[in-house]
Amino acid sequence: MQGIITLIVLLGIAYAAGYFTRDFQSRKRRAKARRSGGYTQPDWLSPTVPANTNETPSPAVGELGQMLDRWESRARSRRTG
Repeated sequence: MQGIITLIVLLGIAYAAGYFTRDFQSRKRRAKARRSGGYTQPDWLSPTVPANTNETPSPAVGELGQMLDRWESRARSRRTG
């Protein structure tokens, strides 16, 4: 029984190592492609600005934006009410 448990643990470790290796190689390949392709980061994508700032979004534009705003405000009132 102990041999089976050991085998399962070793298989789990090998599986995790495979995923780590795959991720590492992919990141390396993408970095190389960015360097060789002359990649420049867009101005609007700044690493110093946090993704979630809890700022109020700009007013909705068009019918779809207004509809989405109404849905969001209704959902917000259901959550708080």
